[in-house]
Amino acid sequence: MTPLQLRCALAVAGTLHFTRAAHEVGIAQSALSAHVARLEDELGTALFERTSRSVRLTSAGEALLPRARAVLAELDRLRTDVAAATGAVEGPLRIGTIPTLADVDLAGLLARLREQHPGVRATVVEQTSARTVADVVAGTLDVGFTGTALSEPPVGVQTQVITTEPLVAVVAEDDPWARRHRLRLREVARRPGVDFPAGTSGRRQSDEAFAAAGLARDVAVESSSAPFLLDLVRAGVGVALLPAAAARTAGGVRAVAVADAPVRRVCAVHAGAGSSAAARAFLALLAAHLPA
Repeated sequence: MTPLQLRCALAVAGTLHFTRAAHEVGIAQSALSAHVARLEDELGTALFERTSRSVRLTSAGEALLPRARAVLAELDRLRTDVAAATGAVEGPLRIGTIPTLADVDLAGLLARLREQHPGVRATVVEQTSARTVADVVAGTLDVGFTGTALSEPPVGVQTQVITTEPLVAVVAEDDPWARRHRLRLREVARRPGVDFPAGTSGRRQSDEAFAAAGLARDVAVESSSAPFLLDLVRAGVGVALLPAAAARTAGGVRAVAVADAPVRRVCAVHAGAGSSAAARAFLALLAAHLPA
């Protein structure tokens, strides 16, 4: 079993097409097919069901995917650690972030990291906090930024708290509440809301707060996109509960304090001592640029 065989299998799994997968890996289709076949022979089972019209994963193929990603990520970390021993920090840096990360200048941090370590190649994906924590635990992300309720600390990862802040009610700038200085949660519950999808960390902190107060809430529209939630607020669809920083730079909306608002914790999560050299360099920069 070789890293190339794993990369070939992951490419086929991602494209469900041998020709496109070969182009992605940068080898001939015949060579890619041979690598996948040798991997299947070594594992003793088929990873893909192939017909003249389609390719799909078998149950064994589904089981292989997370382990293959973790193995390749660990090999990447091994390479960067060996390079770091000679004084060079290089290699991939995979970062997961949330849509409402407004407390960290991620672009500025990556620019400074590139100035200090030009050999680092960063990839940033935007996803839910739960997915980010799972990917850091699995080793397919090096660093993640999460926003969770205080009752929901990330598990299985090392955590650096960035901020702890109450959410605010975000309304359109021509909304009657735009002139208010403070609201109560019971007032917010009387109006339609717009929020992240049910079950996500971004939504759970709000749902827990309304439930604890014994309040029912009507969520008119759900979206995983914070910018779209702000668009919905501007259009008058409903009130959003968001971090103040997410609304601060957005035009056409106003943020109003909520006296009994839910509180969220924004964290950077990582593998601790198992982090790659590139991740450690990034985390050092993050720590240096956070308020004391």
